Parts: sequence; C-alpha cells; structure tokens
Amino acid sequence: MSMTKRAQTWLTTLRREAPLSTAHVEKLIIDAGWTPHAVWLDFHERFAGYIEEVGPDDIAVWGLARAVDATWSPPEYVFVRAGVGNFPETIDCADAHPVHQYELTANGRFMGIGGPCPSFEMKVERHGVLHEFFLRGRARQTIVKDGDAAARRKLIHDLAPWLVSEASSADTQFFLTPSQHVQYTPHIDQILVYETEP
Repeated sequence: MSMTKRAQTWLTTLRREAPLSTAHVEKLIIDAGWTPHAVWLDFHERFAGYIEEVGPDDIAVWGLARAVDATWSPPEYVFVRAGVGNFPETIDCADAHPVHQYELTANGRFMGIGGPCPSFEMKVERHGVLHEFFLRGRARQTIVKDGDAAARRKLIHDLAPWLVSEASSADTQFFLTPSQHVQYTPHIDQILVYETEP
C-alpha cells in the first residue's frame, strides 16, 4: 500500500537513524524462537529507524530492534509476547517506553500513540492529517461528550463528506475540513473538535 502525500510529508519531519537490515531482524526473531510474521518484517523494512518524539525528552524509535543500546532494551534484541486467548502474539517496537504500548500484533494491529488501529501505516496517516491541519495555524479544541446524542449524530453525519478514510477505522474516525479537524471515537461516543482560529 502506498501512503498519501500528507503522510509522506509528515515522515520527512522525523529524524531517522540507520536501521538494522530486515534480514538480520528476521534472523533475530527466528533465533529467539518466534515466527517472523510478514507484517512485522514489512513494518521494519518500511519504517525502521524513524525517531518519533512522543513527549518531552521521550522518543520512540521505530522498527523491531536497534543496532545500538536502546533505552528500554539491549541492542539487537527483539521482544515478543505470546498470544493469549483470541489475542495474537505481539512484538515490541525497537525502542519505546512500555507505557506507550508501541506493539504490533501478528495480524498487523498497532496499539500505541496514533492507535489503536488496524495497521502502522494508518497510524502514520493519522499523524499526517494532524500535521497538515496544524500547519494551518493556531487551533482551539473542544471535546463533545455529554449533551444531546442526536446533535452529536447529526454532526458526524454532516461531516461524512470530509472523512479521511485512510486514517479512519472502526475505533476512530478522522474528518478534515478547511477549518476543522474532527476525531470521533464511537465506542465512548466522544468527538474531539479542533477549529482554526482566525
């Protein structure tokens, strides 16, 4: 799958270190006794080495392992968790604090910042939408959670033409209008609205 121009533009804002080769990471996974799922290897091939700022003095280094000492794991180390019940096995990101849940499941689902979503690519698309919107200038935020449920449904219905499908899933829908970025989370019936300030 190819990413949108907005997602590619956001990626260019990130620093990137030289990553371990995908073949080397595949061997690390096999040597650790796990299956090197195709979706994991694809993620590493496409995104390894990107450095995302996830908070003040806090970063996540994408990929499945790093060549250098990581903050949260040894170099050239992969951390895989066995699946439990209906949940597939997961692999941790090359370097991120566990609180951020930078994990990729064997079926490609990403759980960390920008997720949960069906793929890591969708996480990148979501950041691309936010990046594009905030380049427009200052914005004010409103959370629409309580009040008239019918009014909330009408707002989402009226935004339908502005749905950003490549950034939206059953978990969260993204809408981008000329003056608004709207994020709707159906399971908690919450709408987060950013509006550009004049």
